Amino acid sequence: MPRESYNPPDFTLEDLYGMIPQMQCIDGCTDCCRRFGVPSRTPLEDARIRAYLEARGRKVLQASGTTCPYLSDQGCTIYPVRPFTCRLFGTSPNYRCPHGARPLELLHEDLEAEIFARYQDFFSHRA
Repeated sequence: MPRESYNPPDFTLEDLYGMIPQMQCIDGCTDCCRRFGVPSRTPLEDARIRAYLEARGRKVLQASGTTCPYLSDQGCTIYPVRPFTCRLFGTSPNYRCPHGARPLELLHEDLEAEIFARYQDFFSHRA
């Protein structure tokens, strides 16, 4: 049987991130960054974080406890390249903020499922 050829997704990581609504956090709150540790991320997202840090003369940090090592007193120090899990937190019915913060409009569960499917498709053929 002939092997199916792979057609890469016709969207970029930034397109995927753009599907996630902008979170409206409570000013000064970093509870999710303190309670959940280092967010899971793909090798591509990890490479983006490493490049971002290196361009600023900073080093990759190791987690200690439940606080993300990229959290400072001013907030997230890798915000422009934060991974998918950070971007999604609080924006959908299945990942609500425990303090009630939310985007202007929560993702509909169908759109959340589509975003996850695209995310998995995007990374399923990348190492």
